[in-house]
Amino acid sequence: MIPNDLQIKTYFHCRQCIEEMPFDTSPQEWQRIQAGFTLIGLQVWCLRHDCNIVHIDFQNRKHPANTSRKANDADQG
Repeated sequence: MIPNDLQIKTYFHCRQCIEEMPFDTSPQEWQRIQAGFTLIGLQVWCLRHDCNIVHIDFQNRKHPANTSRKANDADQG
C-alpha cells in the first residue's frame, strides 16, 4: 500500500534559488516549483529561474502510484 500522508524525507530545491534566498525566508516559502509527468518520466522545474531541477527517467516502466487525497479537518465540517 502506498500511503497518502506526508512521507517526504528529502526535498527538491533549485540551487540558484537557495543561493538567492533572503536570510529570513525558508526554502518552503521561497521556492516556486512545479512537477509533472513527461514523455520519459517525472520532472521538477524551477519557475523563478525557468530551469530543470531534476528529470527522472522511468525507463519505460510503469510504477504504482497513490493519487488519493488525505482528508483533513476542514473536509469533516
